[in-house]
Amino acid sequence: PALLDREMARFPGWLVWLALISPRLELHAAQIEPLGVDSWRIRVVLRNAGWLPTYVTQQAKKNGLVRGVIVELEAPEGVSVQTGERRADVGQLEGRAYKPTVPSSWAGWGGDVTDDRVKVEWIVRAVAGSRVMIIARHDRAGVVRVPVLLRATVKE
Repeated sequence: PALLDREMARFPGWLVWLALISPRLELHAAQIEPLGVDSWRIRVVLRNAGWLPTYVTQQAKKNGLVRGVIVELEAPEGVSVQTGERRADVGQLEGRAYKPTVPSSWAGWGGDVTDDRVKVEWIVRAVAGSRVMIIARHDRAGVVRVPVLLRATVKE
């Protein structure tokens, strides 16, 4: 009991460090483009803003122990999806852990500098003013909710 405080004092810093290096799913960009009467293109780009990849370890990836990022388009009645899947597994996203600080082909780096991102796109038919929700989730990287209002943009 006399040593318990000293032993426990090490853990808060370690737990904060684990939280800081964990994968973290976030919205990178969202675009809604009117394509004509009651037709819209919805495009989102998600990224892993964390240090570790979404699969965390190569062993988990190799053995299929972790699911990929699931992206869903939730739409009310009256909104029909013309292209794209309402629910899709878009795979794993890399983190910053195994990348050089400056992307370069020098020193043998031939990796994809955007493998921490994924683009998902739908074309939907709906009346202006309709609302849809895009939900992206990953067991180890969290959940992102993107509310989308389908409305024509005013160009200046």
